[in-house]
Amino acid sequence: MINIVTLDPLVAPVTDQELVDWARLDSDDPKIGPSLIMGTSLVISFLSLDLLQRTYTLTHDDWPTVGTISGSKLSRQTYSKSTRIDLLYANLLSVTTVKVNNELQTTDDYRLIPGKPWQIEFKTFSTATAYYKEFPAIEIEYEAGYALATSIPDPIKQAVLLTASHLIMNSGCIVTNAVKDSGAAELLRPFAVNAGMVF
Repeated sequence: MINIVTLDPLVAPVTDQELVDWARLDSDDPKIGPSLIMGTSLVISFLSLDLLQRTYTLTHDDWPTVGTISGSKLSRQTYSKSTRIDLLYANLLSVTTVKVNNELQTTDDYRLIPGKPWQIEFKTFSTATAYYKEFPAIEIEYEAGYALATSIPDPIKQAVLLTASHLIMNSGCIVTNAVKDSGAAELLRPFAVNAGMVF
């Protein structure tokens, strides 16, 4: 089982005032702040990448595998242990700690591979599982996001504004469709982890 957690609060990459000015809203509207946070959250979900810096802890109870685990009389098992692990939501800034079977790893034990998302590749892998132990097989803590709001590409900020204003103007709309219905999806596709796919 995989688990990804961040305890850092979600912060919008644009201010309430920027949304007010851009969408020509009444600055006293109580929906501005919540809609901006919701719009930011929806954009992050669409991108599968975080925006402003937050600390994530990624754990795998069992060492992940690739291929087919179950076999039959007609087909044999084709799975193998994976040496590469996706770092979810990672516009990677840094890796803080890496533990395998609760043992701290050094940078000699793995390498980082840039991409969407970034990956960590281990030189060796383990067969340990959390079922037999009190700790996960893999635990990785890392910093994800852009270091500064000024580093976030303008189309992403524009998408947050579009999504947030759509939520305000269409109160009661289906929230999960807001990124697409607002037109923000077209701005975000080149930056998304699944860029190039039809969704």
